[in-house]
Amino acid sequence: MPEYGTYNIIAVAIDNYGNRSEKVTITATPRQISVNITPIAELNQGNATINSHEDVISRSSLKMNYRSYVELGRSSLGIDHPRYPRIKKMTNGNYIMFYHNAQSTIGASCDYAIGQNLNSWSHKGKIFANYKIIDSNGNDNERRYANCDGIVLSNGDILAVVSYGADRGYRDLPLDAGIEIRRSRDNGVTWSDPIEIYQGVNWEPYLLELPSGEIHCYFTDSSCTGIESTDTGTAMVVSNDGGNTWTPAFGTNPYYVLRTKHYKDGNTYFNNQMPCVIKLNGSNELAAALEANIGGYHISFAYSGEDGEWNYLNPDEEGPADRHDSAFSGAAPYMVQFPSGETALSYNSGSTFYIKMGDARARNFSQDAYSPFKGKGYWGTLERVDGHRLVGAMPNTSVGQVMLAEVVLNHRIEATSRSVQVDADNSEWSNTDQALFVGDRSQAQGTLRSSFDNDSVYFLVEVLDNSLSEDDYATIYISPVTDNDMLAGEALRIRVSHDGRRSVDSYNGGWRSSDADVTVSATYRGTVSNASDEDYGYIVEIAVPRLELGIKSGELFVNFSLFDDLGGEDAISPSFTSAANWIPVIGL
Repeated sequence: MPEYGTYNIIAVAIDNYGNRSEKVTITATPRQISVNITPIAELNQGNATINSHEDVISRSSLKMNYRSYVELGRSSLGIDHPRYPRIKKMTNGNYIMFYHNAQSTIGASCDYAIGQNLNSWSHKGKIFANYKIIDSNGNDNERRYANCDGIVLSNGDILAVVSYGADRGYRDLPLDAGIEIRRSRDNGVTWSDPIEIYQGVNWEPYLLELPSGEIHCYFTDSSCTGIESTDTGTAMVVSNDGGNTWTPAFGTNPYYVLRTKHYKDGNTYFNNQMPCVIKLNGSNELAAALEANIGGYHISFAYSGEDGEWNYLNPDEEGPADRHDSAFSGAAPYMVQFPSGETALSYNSGSTFYIKMGDARARNFSQDAYSPFKGKGYWGTLERVDGHRLVGAMPNTSVGQVMLAEVVLNHRIEATSRSVQVDADNSEWSNTDQALFVGDRSQAQGTLRSSFDNDSVYFLVEVLDNSLSEDDYATIYISPVTDNDMLAGEALRIRVSHDGRRSVDSYNGGWRSSDADVTVSATYRGTVSNASDEDYGYIVEIAVPRLELGIKSGELFVNFSLFDDLGGEDAISPSFTSAANWIPVIGL
């Protein structure tokens, strides 16, 4: 619908001689142009192609959506010391989060909460509650629970899985330790009675459902020698009937699947713990991310091979052979994969939550890690919610909260063929257009899309900003494909804001004013540099003649940044003088 009120529409054209012509229209009557900015959650809605970006993953990156960031404490989670959060998106679109309550590290019971979105959560109570027992030695004791995780099955059921053990002397009481599951068929409203599926000392169970319906429950197997605390490995039990029954049977040895030897004081021990396993896109191969606690914490990886089967190991055997031990420092891995191919691995190091981007085979991970949260803690998690977004969560242990936010994938985009009227009206742009995102520094956030016709390449910039300032601007950096990603004279820097064009520069050993023929039109909703009210943001359309861009094979590289007076500058790539980490725009 048309918007009513006062809007500034600024159209700017620059001819080949650098002459500027500008027309400012101020109207207080209804217009056909609606200042309706498209948030990132509504973009990138086209169909995904599996592993479509596997050849350019090195240019993919992540950005936290600052507007989605929340810190959840007692009012949302019902406890004072939430640890080990695990979040899943349910089939009804809501979220469910499991966590245990522990002032130190080990929980006594596990709670859960349901979120209608990331900002609105309701504590639902305990899903696994501790209780008094007579242990296998005949002593008064208590069954305690920790490390609750879950999975949303292909039929919509939710399985919650948890590790349990005796409170006192748990290492020496394997008959009083094990794994339980509960099932919900109604998006977490009600739950079945617990079922015990494994008996033995363990930690950190994790569930994986395969396309065949087979379900794996992986866990840290701590029932090894009992001599060395780091003598562990990863074992599993398997269900072929939707989680109703499991093999090997309760009370028998599990399948030992992921273990590597290490030596201490002349003795042989095993390690590989806290497993997270995914099935790779377009393949049966399983990839496992593991914690290696051998002379410090490290992240390790193991791979099943194309048959998707782990070899079942003897207690004195290590495997599989295809593995990458101690790839880099870190602990508590959690891994997901986007349909486009990128794997994302979260872990903590120095009590900081990090995410690394990996390739489509989960074998090569970036040297750089992204750290979206400022708080400190451990045992974070990831959940992919669509083809371009995931949710990350991590305890902020000192304040008794869970930090939670949406993280957006930026990767190669394909421009859409259309003729664009450069009038700051975004109604002709489709939500299936592929978009880039910046916005992890403050509430101000921007998206960038691209279209083309025979004459021009078009860019649409949309910025949500509830505090518009004269000093705010967005910048598009454009470069043709060059050797070694070096910028040349055809590279452009176009800076725009709520009032249209701010500057156009080309690169010649540095950015210098350009006479490139660029057309800009802008509109905004709000009162600029007025802190007494809340603004909305601005829309900018840009047209650049194809002849100005040096397009080769239908491809350009772009970088996109947003400067906000309160939050500073946020860019997809921090490099503005090399295109090495810029994003390809193809199909031009």
